[in-house]
Amino acid sequence: MAPMVATPTALTADLGQPEWLVRRQPHPDAPGLADLVDDVGRFRADDVYRRPRVTDPATRRDRARLGDPAVLWADLLGRSARRPAFRLVREGATADAAGLTRPARIGDRDLTDLAAPNRIINGYRGGATVVLQGLHLTDPALARFANNLALELDQPVQVNAYLSPASARGLDVHFDYHDVFVAQLEGTKRWRVWAPTERSREPIGGRHAVPRPRLDELGDPLLDLVLEAGDVLYLPRGHPHVAETTDRASAHLTVGLLAITWHRIVRRAVDDEIGAGRLRSSIPLSSLDDDRDDRTDGNDRGEGGGDPVGPDAPSVAGLDLDLGSVAVRRWVAQEIWSKQAATRLRPIEPPDAGAADGPLAFAPGPLLTLSTESGRSILFAGDRTVDLPDEAHPFLVALFRADDGVCRRDLPGLDDESSRVVVSRLLDEGVLISHAPTGGRAR
Repeated sequence: MAPMVATPTALTADLGQPEWLVRRQPHPDAPGLADLVDDVGRFRADDVYRRPRVTDPATRRDRARLGDPAVLWADLLGRSARRPAFRLVREGATADAAGLTRPARIGDRDLTDLAAPNRIINGYRGGATVVLQGLHLTDPALARFANNLALELDQPVQVNAYLSPASARGLDVHFDYHDVFVAQLEGTKRWRVWAPTERSREPIGGRHAVPRPRLDELGDPLLDLVLEAGDVLYLPRGHPHVAETTDRASAHLTVGLLAITWHRIVRRAVDDEIGAGRLRSSIPLSSLDDDRDDRTDGNDRGEGGGDPVGPDAPSVAGLDLDLGSVAVRRWVAQEIWSKQAATRLRPIEPPDAGAADGPLAFAPGPLLTLSTESGRSILFAGDRTVDLPDEAHPFLVALFRADDGVCRRDLPGLDDESSRVVVSRLLDEGVLISHAPTGGRAR
């Protein structure tokens, strides 16, 4: 590769060298948050993490945009689904997987967890709910949907489906360790939702699993309603609930918002501080005294009688709990997008040589971030990073901020040959595509 040559234009100087840039390029053919809530602004400001909310029946929409139960059934029964992508539940109990699977052999490997279609149908006819898990990883349309939500909310998103026969209850009263949207696709289902109990209010999960609530300790429900096709119910984590079908079969999606919690951010920030060689000084003498604020002797205040907690003691600002640290933000982005499907793909064949000279757009898909590290420019694309010389950073900044349809020659920061090298690399990685007019800039 020829050496990159930066162009010292005034516009380049105006762009500066930001430590962190983000570009969100959603899939235009997939749903997003506006398909789940009546008012996106109100949801973000007032509802998320706080209170259950059901969409107004007057705004009921065609949920075929979110999913088709017939397609979900066909994929389960006709494409040799494997555990744990499915399970059957009835009256709070999960059916034994051995009774729902069959063995097979592929190459030199014996498989024991393939779906046995007729056994699954028999279980469904017998009153069990079929649960399809991880659809954001196995269904291309739902993967794009989940990624659009993750772009809007900056949280990992999963999608499951529940296919229930009439007059059936799959799970007992329980609460989830994450927020969920319940999108009714077909039929009807009754939901009862209660206020969080003391032990379910801020559940952590994992090794700290909280016992399920009992009906006799919950009192009257906050909500008792029947969802019809087109309705969406939002449930913050920790809210006990139970669902059961009426005299009609039901199909719904549960879209899980697997929020990253502050305790994980604090742990990561502390690790970064320690890794940078800080937080290594001793704590002050007599730290357990009950009158520390009244002492005036310098011996207990570090060198020179300074701050009584020591010169590099931790503080909220020092730990970047406002997510101001590029390292912490980079970790959060990786935590989110390591859980999502790679819906931005490299081209199977290398792009045409002339593609770098035409109008360009960022390909839709996972979050794009631009930062610098150790004298390199790092472009994160969800499932991979593209490492480029620091000389390319001003050009990449301009590219991140440009409208779809921009041409590389119109951007400052690199000479013509070097900008062609960078754009060709991004086209080959699938980060950029040749532009087809869509009428607007991604945010």
